[in-house]
Amino acid sequence: MMHQHHQLDQWLAGGGGVGGVGGVLRPTKSAPCSPVKPAAVSMLRTHSDSFHVAHKVPVGDTPYVRAKRVQLVDKDPEKAIALFWGAINAGDRVDSALKDMAIVMKQQNRAEEAIEAIKSLRVRCSDQAQESLDNILLDLYKRCGRLDDQISLLKHKLQLIHQGHAFNGKRTKTARSQGRKFQVTLEQEATRLLATWGGR
Repeated sequence: MMHQHHQLDQWLAGGGGVGGVGGVLRPTKSAPCSPVKPAAVSMLRTHSDSFHVAHKVPVGDTPYVRAKRVQLVDKDPEKAIALFWGAINAGDRVDSALKDMAIVMKQQNRAEEAIEAIKSLRVRCSDQAQESLDNILLDLYKRCGRLDDQISLLKHKLQLIHQGHAFNGKRTKTARSQGRKFQVTLEQEATRLLATWGGR
């Protein structure tokens, strides 16, 4: 009899009986509150990642990311410009926000505004961003027909190369064209600038 009671206790503790009465309830496969399977989470993440890659939109929900989404996905340049301003004021990826805003402004025939924006806001940007901002300025000066400003900036950039201060003191820099990265030497950069000067 004692042995039977012992068996019954074990059976109940192990979840025996109808629906596991007296024991631990075991969730069924059809439980409505089953957690999301790792595979499903992975699938959602993969879909999200592919969206960001396809549209070249950075991941996240910061002021800068929202501006990029409006620029590239919603294709609303005027709203994107306002959001890039917001990102700069919020201190969110200021280097990229200022460069992107200036480029969108140029596309919207607001080159003069883009020039003033770069001049007034570049102090908030890192040293690494200054060269890219100069290159955007050169293009904007050319667009606006401001040849004196273009020549002055070209001379300044050539002087930096001659003094070894270009590329943040390095002999080469990594450039990007149509999604591909490649190395540019100081000599190649000087040649490019002189060609820009000659073709102004």
